[in-house]
Amino acid sequence: MEKQRKKPEKRPDSAPLDALRLVLRSHAIELKPFVHQVKDLPQDPDLEYYFVPAELKETYRPYYRPGRPYKNLKLVNFDQPAISLSFYFKHKYSIKQDVPADQAIEYLRNYRDELFNKGLLIQPSQAEQLELKQVDDLLRQIRTAPGHFQYCFSNFHHFYRYWYCSYRYFEEEKPEKLGSATEHLLKHSERVKGQVSQRLNIIFVDTEYIARAIPLSQDNKTIEKILATYNHRHAFGTVALYVKPSANNADGNK
Repeated sequence: MEKQRKKPEKRPDSAPLDALRLVLRSHAIELKPFVHQVKDLPQDPDLEYYFVPAELKETYRPYYRPGRPYKNLKLVNFDQPAISLSFYFKHKYSIKQDVPADQAIEYLRNYRDELFNKGLLIQPSQAEQLELKQVDDLLRQIRTAPGHFQYCFSNFHHFYRYWYCSYRYFEEEKPEKLGSATEHLLKHSERVKGQVSQRLNIIFVDTEYIARAIPLSQDNKTIEKILATYNHRHAFGTVALYVKPSANNADGNK
């Protein structure tokens, strides 16, 4: 009887964040504006990110899954170590207008019940008592005359910030050429009340170049990369002569 082939085990969709944090304790480095080529570092308690030197990236290769990344882990630039970094956010929100009255009533009823039940466990503050009264009064008015109101759902005032990381890097096939990219970052999120889904970002950096005091707005790093291929430099005045063996004389002349 032919043995039934065992199906390959399904890879987990979540990475072991606690184990990774232990490794990151010794791998992660700190970047500072004006010292390193980084600006607008995020200050957000829900955004967890680490800077790791590119020479240590092989430790994290088992978690590199192009096209099928983990839900809770992002290797932002595994093959493109950053020589400069900047961060910015967008205000992400949704809005749903012309909501039916029955949906608004259900929402208010659930909110009122939550406030009421909370008050049974802990002595409510004056603000919470006023909130409960206002919700109860509004619910009563809507039930009496639902057509007198318009309803809308939106998370606009929740002010959810969707973070992005822009970075520059040396292209692998043409080391003297700079590339640039932008990636969104993962944040901790609370999908169900009281249950937080943790997410972690790892950003790889070229430690040699990200610490250079060169303006971010110029391509000086490209020139520096080209000049680094020359093994002789002789300065006379403000202009230096750089010399290296030609392609036809790779060993050079002693």
